[in-house]
Parts: sequence; C-alpha cells; structure tokens
Amino acid sequence: MLLTVAGLVVVPAAAPRRALLGAATAAKLLPAVALPGALSGVLATGTGVFATSTGSPASPARRTRRAAAVVLPATAAVALGYLPYVLLSRSSVLGYLTGYVAEEGYETGSTAADDKNRYALLRLLHPDPEAWALPVIAAVLLVVVVRVLLRGDPQRPWGGALVVTGAAFLLMTPGYPWYALLVVALVALDGRWEWLGLPLAGVAQYVTARAVDDGAWVGTLGYAVAAAAVMAGWALRARRAVSAPRPKRPKRPNPSPRPTPPHPEPPGDAATPGSPPGSPATGPRPRRAQR
Repeated sequence: MLLTVAGLVVVPAAAPRRALLGAATAAKLLPAVALPGALSGVLATGTGVFATSTGSPASPARRTRRAAAVVLPATAAVALGYLPYVLLSRSSVLGYLTGYVAEEGYETGSTAADDKNRYALLRLLHPDPEAWALPVIAAVLLVVVVRVLLRGDPQRPWGGALVVTGAAFLLMTPGYPWYALLVVALVALDGRWEWLGLPLAGVAQYVTARAVDDGAWVGTLGYAVAAAAVMAGWALRARRAVSAPRPKRPKRPNPSPRPTPPHPEPPGDAATPGSPPGSPATGPRPRRAQR
C-alpha cells in the first residue's frame, strides 16, 4: 500500500520514482490494477497535462512518450524484482499462483467454487459463472480502463486507479478483506467514501463464511449493497455537477467612442481669449481709414 500510494502521488515526478508502482506490483500482483490510473487522460483529445506548452492537444507521438515514461519504469521494476527467481528458480516463477486460483474457486470445475462464492454478482445472472466469467470480466475492465484513459484526470491519478480497482473487486468479489486495503488507500486519496462498501462486503463474507449455514448469500448481499452505494454516489455527484451554477463569463467592455474632431474655425479668424468661436469678437477687425 505504501509503494502504491507513493507511486501515484509522485507520478508527475522523475521517471525513477514512477518505478514505485512496479515495485508495488512486484511485492504483490494486486496493485497492477492501479497502473491505469497513472495514465489517466493520456488518450484525451482536449487540453490538460498531456497538452503542449502552447495549450493545444499533444500529438500521438508525444502522448506515447508520456505513457511510456510511466509504463516502462514500472515494468522494469517488476522485471528486475523477478530476475533473480528467473535465473535461480528450478520451478515456476509464479509459484502457487495457479493452484491458488483453483483453490479460491475462480477456475472452472473447482470444488471450492460453491463454498467460496466468487463472482458473487455474476452468479446472480447464472449459477455457474466460472465457465464464462473471465472473458466477461476482461471485457468490462477493458471498457473501464479505456474510459479512464480518455476521461480521467491526470492531476488526480488515484481517482482513475480507484475506479479500475473497485470495478475489479465488484466483478471478482474476493472473500479476504485485507485485499481491499488497496481500495481503502485509494479512497483516502480520492475522497469518494461510497467505495468503502467493498471492504465491508469482504469482511461480511469472510466472517460469516463458516459462522452461518449457507452463508454465501451474506457475501452476495454485501457486494450488491456495495455496488448500489457506488452507483448512488455516482448519480448524486453527476446531479450536483449538472445543477451547479456555471460561472458567468465577464462582459467585454464597450469600446471607447472615437473622439469627435473639433469644428474647423473660419479662415482668418483670430480667436480672442475668453470669446466663443464665431462671435464678433473673434472676427477680423476693420481697418481705420487713413486721413
């Protein structure tokens, strides 16, 4: 959690610091779902952090370089972390990961599928989701990731990370509440408290798994309530955004009228101080006749 939070907070900093997300993934594979958040808005067509210095949208090449500046250090950190095991291990580098997937009921034909109640929300659609759940989950997560890349806020990468991570939890419905510590950390950064229903659902499922006969319905109900809370929070925030008064544009000042040119004086007039133009005092004085 420390590496994930630090990696998201310092994403705009130097490239070596972006490797913190890779270090978090190497420590435990789960933080990999937070990586799309670090790329929030990289595919947006408007202006923002990924725009040029003149304010115009960045070119595809520039966006590719910015995305590579996040992905490559993270990937390098994972590769360096696993390199000693690749060179020295005599067995699979992934260890018991494949066995863990079957043991937790995520695999087709697993004997623990009914007991663990994984894919709890998808199970409401079909009693045996293990056969088709993974392609559906991959498609849904792909849509969520693309939305974060298109409309995410680059200034708040933890917001996109929370959306992707929360969607993965709602689809996978893990039964161990400590996995949801990642959600708690992202909520602390982002402030959308409705997502805290996910760790509470994991606690309810974990505590009641053996304390209640046929306690699978408790976990299903918990995740359903958590999903409803997320949707309600999203709808409420969207309604507030629509009803919020838009700032008025400042009115442009009226252009100053052009100065009126002065009326030309009649030729030969010699203005006398204190006399208005055109008065007899300003006319030519008659010459006296010479005697």
